[in-house]
Amino acid sequence: MQNNFPRIFSLSTIGIKQHFNADYLFHPYRTDFSGESGSGKSMIADMIQLILIGSSEFKSATDGNKDRDVKGMLLVNKGKSSSRGYIFLNIEVNPKQYLVIGVYIESTSNVAEMFIIQNGYDWDTITPLNNPIFYKDLLINDKVETLNSLSEKIEFAQIKSFKRRAYHQILYNNDILSLDLTSDETLKTYASILRSFSRGKGFKTESENLKKFLFGDDDQNVIMRKYNEEVNNINNDFHEHKRYLEEIELINNKQNVLKDILEKNKSFKSVYTEYLIQRYNYWNTSKKKNTEKLKKVSEELCITENELQCLEIQLIQLRIKDLKELLDNKKKVNDLSHLSDSNLVLEQEFLTIKQSKTNIEIVEKWLFANENQIDNVKIWYHSQKSEEKSRSELVEFTNYLSNNNIIKEFEASNWLIDFDKESSFFDKDIKKLEKEITELESLSKFSDVNNPESLLRWTTENLTFPVSHTTESVLVYFQKFGKLKPSEKNAERYVPYPEELFNDIDNKIKDKSQHGFWLNLDGVYEFIEYSPNPVLNVTDHTLITKPLLKLKENFKTQLEKLILEKQNKENLKNILFEFSNLKLHVELYQRRDKIAKFNIEESIKELTQESFEKCIQLFENKENILKKHDSIQKKYQDSLNQKTIIDGHLNKIKELESNLFDKDENVDIEFVEKKIIEVSKSLLELSEILKQKNFDIELFLKKQSNITKSKIAVLELKLTLQNSLKNLEKKKEENENLLSFTSQEINEVISTNEQLFKSKIEFDDNYLELINPSEGGKNSLAHKAEQAKISYEENLKIIIKDLPYDETVSIGQLANYFLPTVFPTSKIDEDLITFNITERLNKLTRDIQEIGSRKVEILGSIFNEVYNVYSGYLTKINVIDGYLQKKNKVITGGNRASLTAKKSFYYPDNWLSSFRKQLNNQLSFTGLFTELKEEIDINEMMIKAFRQLGGSVKVEPQDLMNPKSYFDLEFDLKLDND
Repeated sequence: MQNNFPRIFSLSTIGIKQHFNADYLFHPYRTDFSGESGSGKSMIADMIQLILIGSSEFKSATDGNKDRDVKGMLLVNKGKSSSRGYIFLNIEVNPKQYLVIGVYIESTSNVAEMFIIQNGYDWDTITPLNNPIFYKDLLINDKVETLNSLSEKIEFAQIKSFKRRAYHQILYNNDILSLDLTSDETLKTYASILRSFSRGKGFKTESENLKKFLFGDDDQNVIMRKYNEEVNNINNDFHEHKRYLEEIELINNKQNVLKDILEKNKSFKSVYTEYLIQRYNYWNTSKKKNTEKLKKVSEELCITENELQCLEIQLIQLRIKDLKELLDNKKKVNDLSHLSDSNLVLEQEFLTIKQSKTNIEIVEKWLFANENQIDNVKIWYHSQKSEEKSRSELVEFTNYLSNNNIIKEFEASNWLIDFDKESSFFDKDIKKLEKEITELESLSKFSDVNNPESLLRWTTENLTFPVSHTTESVLVYFQKFGKLKPSEKNAERYVPYPEELFNDIDNKIKDKSQHGFWLNLDGVYEFIEYSPNPVLNVTDHTLITKPLLKLKENFKTQLEKLILEKQNKENLKNILFEFSNLKLHVELYQRRDKIAKFNIEESIKELTQESFEKCIQLFENKENILKKHDSIQKKYQDSLNQKTIIDGHLNKIKELESNLFDKDENVDIEFVEKKIIEVSKSLLELSEILKQKNFDIELFLKKQSNITKSKIAVLELKLTLQNSLKNLEKKKEENENLLSFTSQEINEVISTNEQLFKSKIEFDDNYLELINPSEGGKNSLAHKAEQAKISYEENLKIIIKDLPYDETVSIGQLANYFLPTVFPTSKIDEDLITFNITERLNKLTRDIQEIGSRKVEILGSIFNEVYNVYSGYLTKINVIDGYLQKKNKVITGGNRASLTAKKSFYYPDNWLSSFRKQLNNQLSFTGLFTELKEEIDINEMMIKAFRQLGGSVKVEPQDLMNPKSYFDLEFDLKLDND
């Protein structure tokens, strides 16, 4: 039987995977899609879902299909260009009247753009089309246009894109959709149901989605809002009830502790008060005594200080006397100073002429040693100086040889024996050595058969053995030139083709002698010596190996020796010639033994040439110098006598300055005069101070008559008085310390009174106490007071162990901490503690009784509401199922639907009935929950009741107050004949 309108007429695709460009016409009765796996059957349902719900809640109905997102439906274009596609439905709203709804997709976005096509311009009330629209109608020149472009180019209908909510609102308002999908929650449920239908399985068990779809959450939300409002209204009662119970328990636990510590505190205060009073009185009596002693010592100290000041005046007077004596001596020296200047000139003249006389006497000694001839003396002086110079230069040269480690080599060389001869023959000797080295190198190369340049090797390969001594000598001679061509720089002969040289060698040899022979080299004759050790005169050339090896070793040894000799010679020369004026120093070294024994005459050792000549000149003027010496000597002696007088004054000045001043001070006449004025002024000031103190200076000096003239006597008496002063100061310090100690004790008592008793104890300053309460050991009052304090503090420590207080805490602070509601501050009357606690307990009991049955009333109201809504849902389900059971309500394909409600296994409705019944009993005060009456939290009350009355799962209060919790829905599709 055909369904009522509206119905899906067709589904069209443009640019969609597996469907490409296609139109699928739906049969009014039933449309089946068949094909192999992956042919796109399930995608039909996904495309319809996307058109109806949009991309925000779209999810492929195919299980595990990760690639079936919105843009994943598009065909992929070759290259980098983006893909576009359309999916749309023709909805037949009335016979031959159509409305098109669909989505436009781009590969650049996963959001589908929803559109509607109609015949009119009013988008609130849709005007149907007279003909359906197929995919070809939306292709412009076989191209897929964008939705914006398409809406401008199509002229046969009106096309417009919409946001999701506006799209669903139009479809709902025009009866295309039976549900308002503008709500996100409804859209999610609808999408879930569509996916369930698409898969054709699992729908019967999705009870929660059905319940949401049919009933939504509005009723539950209303109940929860009402409940939360009620709970918020009584929230303070919940906290107060709990707080009152906790406070009663706290008071019962803490009141005994408070009473006990209060009694111990009173006992402690009584004993400690007695102790503090006696301690204060004792130390106050001691303070008075020490104050009197300190006064007496201070008076004696003042007298001694005055006497010391009087002695200081006497010392100042003696110092003024010394200063005046110093001033007198300085003036006398100053008066004689004009004479001392001329005496200095005379002294300088005498010393000069005396030195000249001494120099003449030295020259006389030189003459005596040199036959009294002045010329001999001059020759002798120059000889001495020259030899001294030679000695210095020899030491320098010897050090040079030693520093370069060549003394032995130098002494063994010809350079020391004959310098000139060695200089002329050195280069020749070196060339001779180089020649010998070259010849040995040639012989060494010749004897090495393995060397490709060896002529011996060529010989063994090309000549017939035995080889004559003559031919062997030629071989040895030409070996030094080699077979290889030398560079043009070092141009020399070479033997590239030995066979040309030795071809017919015997005819080329001319004029043999004992030592050698001449060799004709194409008209040039060259003399060749016989080789010293012939080895090629054997028949078998292999027999020459051993002799050659021995010969080669001998060459090697000689060659090393010659090379070392050459190097040593050259090294010695190079080092020697780096020393300047070498020949002279070699000659000095030749006579080194004689120079080493030389010692210069002491009198001329430091004497320069100029000084020597001056001494000779003085000697030549001997007679005049001696006369002048005798004349100046007499005048000089007279000046010495005058200097002795001045020295006497200077010595006295030095002595006085040493006694009166520091070493660094510059003491002149003006300074001494100022010092006398300064010290005299100080004398007047000290005298005035003593007069103001009414100290009789004359009387003191009369008693100490021996000090007026003797400084030593003054100093001795000063020392005695200073010692006496120290003793008095010590006594004063002792009395002050004792007085300070007594004050500390008194202050400590006052401080303790403040700390422990807030200064409540009053002390009597006039009370005389001679017994120290701290003396007497364990029987002393201090010990008893301390024991009482320790006993109280030990008990207190136990109480405050985990409290934020130390041992100084008061009873008021403890009461305030333990029972803040009873004692809101720490200022309390300790005598009223018990009365205050009793009064508070009575008030709390009354307050708890006044917290009525408000929670019970709320629960009764809420669960009546839950039950009413729950009953309404069951009635609605029965109505829907009755509608579906009607004969004319067959679904596509001949299926019949059914909707039934089953009681929830997890939330049995008998719990709901029992709980409401017991709540009603509570409201009439005919009974109370046995286990719940102690429960304060209303949420915990209902959860405990649920478990007690049959519930077994872990639940939340919102689940119990949800009417949908108490039933499950089953929706079923069956063929009519099943």
